[in-house]
Amino acid sequence: MFWIAYFLSPRFCHKFVGYLEEEAVKTYTHCIESLDKGELKMWENTKAPQVAVCYCRLPADAMMRDLLAIRADEGHHREVNHTLDSMRPSETNPFCPGQ
Repeated sequence: MFWIAYFLSPRFCHKFVGYLEEEAVKTYTHCIESLDKGELKMWENTKAPQVAVCYCRLPADAMMRDLLAIRADEGHHREVNHTLDSMRPSETNPFCPGQ
C-alpha cells in the first residue's frame, strides 16, 4: 500500500514518515528521561539485544541506555524526510549530490 501511496504522492509519504520519525524521537527521549530517573528498573541492567548492537555499531557490552542513542539516528531520518517533502521534483536531492 505504501508503494502505491508513494507513487501517487512522494511528498505526502515523506511528510508522513517525517512525522513518524518525530514521534520516535519523542518516544526515545521519554525512555531516556525515564531510565535516567530510575523509572525503568527493568532496563537498568539489561544488555542491548545483539541485533541492535550490530545495527547501531555499539560495543559488545552495550546496555539498553546505550541503545537509546538511536534517537539521533531517528532525528536524522526525520530531517531527511522533511527535507525531501519540501522539495520540488526539479530540485537536486541534497543527500545525493552526485545525481
